Amino acid sequence: MRAHVTVLALHKGGGEPHEYEDAAWVGSSTATGEARSIMPPPGPTCRRGGVGRVATLRAAVADGASSSLLARRWAQLLVREAGAAPSGLLRTEAGFADVLNRAADRWPDHMKEYTRLRELRGKPITWFERPGLERGAHATLLVAHLAAHRWQPGRGTWSAVALGDSCLFHVRNDAVRVAMPVDAAEDFGNTPPLAASSGQDRDLAASHATLARGTWLLGDRFYLATDAMAAWFLRQCEHGRKPWDLLRALDYATPREWTTWVERERASGGLPNDDVTLVRIEPR
Repeated sequence: MRAHVTVLALHKGGGEPHEYEDAAWVGSSTATGEARSIMPPPGPTCRRGGVGRVATLRAAVADGASSSLLARRWAQLLVREAGAAPSGLLRTEAGFADVLNRAADRWPDHMKEYTRLRELRGKPITWFERPGLERGAHATLLVAHLAAHRWQPGRGTWSAVALGDSCLFHVRNDAVRVAMPVDAAEDFGNTPPLAASSGQDRDLAASHATLARGTWLLGDRFYLATDAMAAWFLRQCEHGRKPWDLLRALDYATPREWTTWVERERASGGLPNDDVTLVRIEPR
């Protein structure tokens, strides 16, 4: 399959780029080594590119909870773990819970490395940071997997699984076919289910996960968005607008144009002042 992929990301207004706490990963789950990740985690910028001749395409977005320390590191670990996970684990809620716990199993090594780097920089972890670090980090996670049909060009299957309120939208013929796990703007809240770096009960995490699957055709578009952008997308739909047309125009925006658009939406109340991340995938 071939696809055009765009990743748009921006940190909170009034903050610094390094304070961005979302993460995104786009790659081919059937490739190996450096070819596996077609696009690196975006950071606060615009990135776009074409994907050619891969059997499958996978994308993941995560939203680190600002209330936890090292939220960005945890979000980045989650999307990388989701990108590397065997496809079978993403086909069931229980398998998805296992992916979350695989990431949690790796977290202690990340903490050791973080502690070592702080000491090398002459800024060891302070006593007042330790309680927050011991509580761990938390984030939402959404993973989508697209596969080409084995012998019919221009079509294929897709599946997605999510914990929390990062969303996937499947658009065909100017209509949203699937919105998951949230399908109404009013349903976004302040306490979505989160993946914890300290690990999670497998059954409980599975019960909170949302799984969806379907088929795609040439011309379909998929959008993966963290909560601020997802709520904006649904609100636009609820007012009879076509947000995919606006986003298609942004597909070729410069970083400055993208920043200006986000700031304008924030000023008008259309977007809350939160990190914004959007992945757009158009199979070709």
